[in-house]
Amino acid sequence: MAKDTLKQLDRDVDRWLFAGAQIARTDPSLEGARDTLAPLAARAPALGKVVEQIDKLQKATGKAAAAELLALASLMAQVRGAQATPALPGANGEMLSLPPARKIGTPLTPTELNTLVGALTNAPDARQRSRIIRDYAMSDRGAARDLRILPLVIPALSDGAIAEVVVQYLVPALGEAIVPSLLRHLDLEKGRALDVRLLRAVAKIEGPKAIDLLREALEKGGAEIRATAIAELGRIDPLAAEPIAAVLAEKDRSKEVRVAAIHALAGAPSDAALEVLLRAFGGTAEMRSAAETSLAASEHPRADERIVALFSPELRDLGHFRIKKTTTKEEKDAAAKAQKAHGDKIEYLVDLVDLLTARGTEEGVNLVLEAFRQHKVKEVRDAAARALLRVGYPCAWEELVPSLQDAPDTTKEEFIGGVIALDPARAHDRLARFFEPAALAQKNGVDLAGRILSRIGNCFTDVEDVDDGAPTGVASAEAITAIREDERWVDLAVAMLAHAGLRGSALQILSRAGSPKTLGDALALSREEGLSSDDITLLFDYLGKQRDPRILHAFIRLLEPLRGGYEYGRACNVMTVYDDPALAPMLRSWLDAKQKRKRLSRAEMAPFEECLRFLERNRAAAPASA
Repeated sequence: MAKDTLKQLDRDVDRWLFAGAQIARTDPSLEGARDTLAPLAARAPALGKVVEQIDKLQKATGKAAAAELLALASLMAQVRGAQATPALPGANGEMLSLPPARKIGTPLTPTELNTLVGALTNAPDARQRSRIIRDYAMSDRGAARDLRILPLVIPALSDGAIAEVVVQYLVPALGEAIVPSLLRHLDLEKGRALDVRLLRAVAKIEGPKAIDLLREALEKGGAEIRATAIAELGRIDPLAAEPIAAVLAEKDRSKEVRVAAIHALAGAPSDAALEVLLRAFGGTAEMRSAAETSLAASEHPRADERIVALFSPELRDLGHFRIKKTTTKEEKDAAAKAQKAHGDKIEYLVDLVDLLTARGTEEGVNLVLEAFRQHKVKEVRDAAARALLRVGYPCAWEELVPSLQDAPDTTKEEFIGGVIALDPARAHDRLARFFEPAALAQKNGVDLAGRILSRIGNCFTDVEDVDDGAPTGVASAEAITAIREDERWVDLAVAMLAHAGLRGSALQILSRAGSPKTLGDALALSREEGLSSDDITLLFDYLGKQRDPRILHAFIRLLEPLRGGYEYGRACNVMTVYDDPALAPMLRSWLDAKQKRKRLSRAEMAPFEECLRFLERNRAAAPASA
């Protein structure tokens, strides 16, 4: 046991020498090694020395930690030398060149590294962990591609609080550099939640190169592994996934795998795949939901014809269920069964209405419009209204809009996206009505207006800044251009700054649009009290893109409501990039006054010290970069 622990500790020390002493002293592996070796120290003095050095490293801070880490590395080298035995060299092999990969280095500053490491390791002072990880992963300068955080990714994937954001954002940002570590920890046969995330992460990075691994997962894995494997295979190579998914969709024992297989058939072009999807649409509610998504995206030449044919005369004329008088138990059971069958037909028809609208053919949309105006069952009429709203259908606009306020969230999102995609040049004319005082005063008025602003704000985001999991919600680059060129959206955002519930979304538009004509409104907002930290952060981002002497005073004013190292760090990053030497004395004066009122912690002071070192540098020397 001690020998294995020492070997692992020796490997960990090599890793820590690269990752840094601050990561080493808080690494769970170090504490685990100490707990294993400490009981044996009395019998083996050498182990006592190792345990003593581990204690020194754990208690050290700052530069002292680096010295203690070097001392531990030296001690482990002595232990390794004492245990060494002669051995024959391994067989020689050919030297192979590594495949090309994106450059990875150490771009994080010490303060940024400390913040990100704290979020990944759940440090005691860590706050907003998911947000911190996502922000660094999506940084314009590729900040997350830092070699020093590679050892922390696998433990983070086991942390349910941040695992999803690590898979979605951090792992793709690290790229192929993290793949060997992911594969080393992947165990397809165990099928743990960690293994599912590891498989998704590898597939997301490797793409087509992961197909063999996904096939192996389908053969060896349990239900969750197989479901993940067929989903990723369908995303990467629909043609390769089709024959496997067609079998799994109808014969696999696991419902989770069958649902994933149905989703994987969305891009399948064969007649057999279309038949599988149509049969699934007629199955249980869960299978029908999956089949609806796949049929909506199907490019099969006969898909529209077959889907329209599902809207039979029986469904078109379906009325309310008529309860008959019953006396015997058999009659009551038969009536209950008939009522349930009628309810199932209504649910099927509601889903069919959604599918016809999603397909967007003229014949299908006309059937849905007919259902909205004439169908006898209210649930079907409401479903038709929601479906037409989702695509921004113009021919019944005034009839449809009143039902929007109480529609589900997904319907609102799809309605906004549909209006923008259908005619982006007229989107403002159609959506501005929801920002009128009477509309905002309605029960869900602010919620709907906020969703509109958020979707418009996405149109001002550069395509390269948008993650794969966060679509802009518009149909094309032409639609994005049309939204950006319509200055009325910026004017609307300025008007909504006065509304606390919409201020954040409005600031996002102003920050991304970067229009100098709104600077006066932003400066006026900076003088208001009661701004949230999120609003202040967005305001910092906007002001940092403008140039005006008044902005320096606004920066200082906005610092006061902020709290914690992360919020201060965001603000200091903006001021560092702004790089105005006149800001340094103002910031130092504010900081001195702040320290007199309430002393800041080391974590809170770190971003200010780093920012001031940059602002107060010798500008006569070679130019520095932020």
